[in-house]
Order: sequence, then structure tokens, then C-alpha cells
Amino acid sequence: MSTPTPAAPRAEVAPPPLEPYSYGLLSVARVMSGEGRWQVGGVEYPTDACAQGGSVPGSCPVPEGGGEERTAVLTATPGGGDGTGGYGVLVVPAAPDSTTGVVLVADEHLPGPVDVEVVPPGELGLMRMQLQPGQRHELATPADGLWRLTVAAGDCPEVGWEVPYATGQEALAGCLTIAYPVVWSSAADSETAVTYEVHDAGTQEVVDRGTVAPGETRPPVVYPSPGSYELTFRIPGAGNTVEGQLSLPGGTLTQDLLLVTPAGSSHDKPVGGGLDWVTGAPPFTVYSRAECNRVGFPEAAAVAESRLRLIEEREVERAFSLYLGTLTHRLPLGEDPVPLLVALGALEQDAALHYAGAPTLHAPRWTQPAWTRLSLVEPAGPMMRTALTSRVAFGGGYYDDPRAPLPPAPASGEFWLLATGTVTARRSSPFTREAFDPPTNRALAISERTYALDHDCYTAAVLVSLGGTP
Repeated sequence: MSTPTPAAPRAEVAPPPLEPYSYGLLSVARVMSGEGRWQVGGVEYPTDACAQGGSVPGSCPVPEGGGEERTAVLTATPGGGDGTGGYGVLVVPAAPDSTTGVVLVADEHLPGPVDVEVVPPGELGLMRMQLQPGQRHELATPADGLWRLTVAAGDCPEVGWEVPYATGQEALAGCLTIAYPVVWSSAADSETAVTYEVHDAGTQEVVDRGTVAPGETRPPVVYPSPGSYELTFRIPGAGNTVEGQLSLPGGTLTQDLLLVTPAGSSHDKPVGGGLDWVTGAPPFTVYSRAECNRVGFPEAAAVAESRLRLIEEREVERAFSLYLGTLTHRLPLGEDPVPLLVALGALEQDAALHYAGAPTLHAPRWTQPAWTRLSLVEPAGPMMRTALTSRVAFGGGYYDDPRAPLPPAPASGEFWLLATGTVTARRSSPFTREAFDPPTNRALAISERTYALDHDCYTAAVLVSLGGTP
């Protein structure tokens, strides 16, 4: 019997040196280290960086004529124009000659999935299902009697149908008030185009906006739920607005509008309001911990501090990305994806119009090869800059869509490119706490650092599709 050759003991050596990644958020931010009251609630400050002005022709502007009243009639009609009054779920025969089986049909215009319950007659059990917008679900109806449908959305009442049913029917039952299509139209004799904006009365979220010219009708827009919606009407050049309210479900709302183009002259240069104030993100604390046996590892605190230095930029980026996801951004190109070249140009232009300084751009780190391939950035000292000298942060902790934080998805080829004003990162000195457990001879240390970030008044976003970018 052979004796195994003993394995040679491994020699312990020092780990290889680490280089934290470059060109992240802290490379473009104005980093300020130290303690202060900001650690409790963050910071706020006045800014003129988003102030707006204008111009008038000539060196001695000529006074203009008096004001002008303009009238318009705008009508909001709930219903998609097909008489249904809403979008929901229909129960239809499974076939033209069928008298039993049915198909549940969820309208394709629903704003999201709906939960459906079907209660059969007799001893058959309750049936539950979720239907996506546009989905058709075949349902066998083996028992005769009254079948009942309930949709857990909106204010849909319970509806029923009898089995067997007569052939040739187009619909047996249905709930059509889960979501509400609203059609906006303007009277042909209106004197001007009107821009309207619709806010949810509770959350103040904008759910619809548009412009209707005299005699024009806009396609229906789906409002997600019943309730009260606040309206604001404007016309170009008018000095006043008209307010209104739309209730769903409800009848047609016709709004008679009288808006006034103000009197004055090109001497009348609007006076800006008070100072614009920037409120920064709430403070947060980045940490790292180390736990080890005292034997051979006496410096748990040093290990925790070393780990903190290595991971803190990524964690700061993750927290800042989540904060940006809670904000309402300017969308200069809407929400349709565009190529990277178009997106960068749009944000540089938008910042020039709405911000007094160069913007700071924020992109997930996986997108950097596309920027370099297109020669859009180059190193400038410790940071990356565009050809127009805007700073670019390639954050390892950035989300592709901060509003829906999921792991990065490079294969999808899409991400939100964000632009902000100047970013300032205030941070405390690292502080470490250590504890020792004698029975187990183990030491535990946690190293932490508090941050509070803010960005100047400007923020905008463009959805980018890298598409076939090499």
C-alpha cells in the first residue's frame, strides 16, 4: 500500500495592490471633506444658475399696443369614441355558435395588468387569474347557471352571465371602467390654440398634457383611475391661466376659456421671482465591516477601514443614482430611445438653454466603450470630459434606469443618460467602531463615512439606445 505524498505547505504572501477604478462620480464632483451640520439634514443653497432672461429688438424698444382677449372652448369627453366609456375586461363567446365556453378579453389600452375573479355556480371553486393588456383567456364553463365576474381595479361592479347563452351574441358581460380614455377637442370657432395640463388632485402628478388648435380633436389618452383631476389651461403669450377640474367617472366637461395677452411693450421685461433654492439629497452613511479571529488578525479596524476606501465610491454612486431616480427630469427628447450621439448633443444643447454652466453627465460604467469608440470623451486630469468640456461620470454603481433600479443590463443596449448641474459631495472623516467577544476571541469592526450630495438646479435625461454601436 503506497503512502500519499504530503502536500507542500502554501506560503502566505502580501495580496496584490489594488487600484480603485477611475472616472466615477467622485472624480467629477466637488468633494469637500470635514464635519458639519450638513450631516444631520443635508444642505440647501440659493442659486442663479437656472435664471432666465430674454432680448428685445433694437436699442430703444417701441411700446406695443394694448392687451387682447382671446376665447376658446375646450371639451373633455370620457370614452374612446366607441361608446364604451372606458377600458376594461369583456366576456365574449368562445365561438360564433358557442353557448357555453367563453373568452375573457382585457382591453389593449389598459395601463397595466388586472386581477380577475370568476365565481361559477354550484360547488365549483373560485377561479383567479391576472390578465395583461390585450390578453385573451379561454375559460371552460362546465356548469349551467349564473357565472359572475369581478375585476379588482377601478370601480368595476360585479357582472354576470347565464350559461347556456344564446348564440350570435358579441359580448355577454364585462366591466369597462378600469381605466378611462379621455378625448380632448376644441370648438371650431375658438380664437386660439390652448395648451392644457392635467394633474392628479391627490399626488399632483402630471397625467396628461397637450395642445389643441381650433377645430382639432386629439386621440384618446388613458387616465389610470377614477377620481378628481386638476386642469390648467394656457395660450401662447397669455399672462394668465384658467383652472378647472375633471371628475372620472363623469360626464363631458366643456370649459369656456377667456385668456388675455397682456398689454405693455417690449420695455416690459418680466422680473424674475425670488432666489431659486437647491435642496440636496438627504445624508447617508457608507460602511464596511470586518470580523476576524484575534489570533493572527489583530487589526480588524484597519481591515474595515481599508475595505471602506475600496467600496465607498461605488456605494456613493448607488445612493446618488437612487436619489436621481426620485426626481422629475426635463426630457428634451421625450421617452423614445435615441443614439448616443443624438442624446449627448441634445443634453449639451438643453443645458446651454436652461443652465448657466457646463452640465455634469452621468452614465453607467458599462457604456464607456461606446463613448470612446465614438470619440465622445477623453481624460482631462482625474476626470473624463466631452469635447465641450462637460464632465462625465461613469459610475460603477449607477443604474441603467434609476427609477427602476435593477442590475446593469449591457446586452439590452439601453440606458438613461442623465445631466445635472455641478455636483458637490460633502463627506465626514471615516469613523470606526470595534468590539471584541472574549468567549470566541473574535473582533468585529465597522468603518463608516457620512455623505451628503447635491447638484445645482439643472437636471435632464435622455433614453439612449446603443443599437449597432461597435
